[in-house]
Amino acid sequence: MQSAVDVAIVGAGPAGCATALSLRTHSPTLSIGLIEQANYETARPGEVLPGIARGVLEHLGIWEAFQHEQWRPVYAVASAWGAPVLRENHAIYSSPGHGWHLDRVRFDGFLARQAEARGIAVLTGVHVEGAARAERGWHLDISAGAPIHARFIVDATGRSASIARRFGAVPVSLDPLMGFSRFFPADEDSEPRTLIEAVADGWWYTAALPANRRVATFMTDPDIARQYRLDRESTWREALEQTRFIRSAVPAQPCCGEMVRPAGSAYLEEPAGDCWIAAGDAACAHDPLSGQGITRSLRSGILASYAITGFMRNGSASGLRRYRKLIQHGWSGYLAARRRYYLEEQRWPDRSFWRRRHSQ
Repeated sequence: MQSAVDVAIVGAGPAGCATALSLRTHSPTLSIGLIEQANYETARPGEVLPGIARGVLEHLGIWEAFQHEQWRPVYAVASAWGAPVLRENHAIYSSPGHGWHLDRVRFDGFLARQAEARGIAVLTGVHVEGAARAERGWHLDISAGAPIHARFIVDATGRSASIARRFGAVPVSLDPLMGFSRFFPADEDSEPRTLIEAVADGWWYTAALPANRRVATFMTDPDIARQYRLDRESTWREALEQTRFIRSAVPAQPCCGEMVRPAGSAYLEEPAGDCWIAAGDAACAHDPLSGQGITRSLRSGILASYAITGFMRNGSASGLRRYRKLIQHGWSGYLAARRRYYLEEQRWPDRSFWRRRHSQ
């Protein structure tokens, strides 16, 4: 990567890569650097990509390349929510068509390769150690290599919003939801649908992934997780056995990987500022129950690129102000939808998990 770039994007997940790809299309003369602290080797959250994402991938110019990767198609979502029966939503009744179950590590690596193929410099295994104001931009100290000067910075670091926090942005968290996931080897003909099931102390989902793997995740609050000792496979299994539908889809053999990650709803009070912008979960993180996390991050990156383009061309901050309003408006709409959906489940009104969400 050059020692000076026009736009430095910290985080090369869906939001960061979408920002870079969209900038390359709309502002081809800008030099862009993607800085990713991981090497696309460890598990990442988010495995479901709905059919509506196709339009976003087409907009980014990577739809055909996405098809060549042979992701696992998913034609239905079945949920036991509000009643002890599975209700199915089939893709045949949806105009966007079927979605996909992803290997997130491979998907994020795919996005980074698409950016690199378009002339965008990508640094992996490198994290930003410091970011300070400099003449006409920012001075970034990184863990490997020479410092980088950038005229503009994008924070695409996910829920941590680690860059925006350094600039004084204040994160607001709505709830402490956590996801406790385990991965298993699975047969090719195992349950193909996305399954969701509400339980007394949270909710579960499971999905069949590429390469004959399956993920199963218990979504609950940290205090409940400590009570169940969900850090242990044996007690995680005990909680799984309390489900009616999820347990039959999860293989009996030992898990081949695990992941614990924050999954609560959160946002930045100010998702953009002087020569910087936050995109994806760094700006606004939604409950995984929405199933729109990856799509929303891709869209957020595209919108961020529009705001950056306007600023870099004429120095106008109007695009940044418009971006802030879009994020805030989207958050308000999301809160209303989230509340409606959690209120549909009334079987355990006195359990702390549901009481907290019904009262918010």
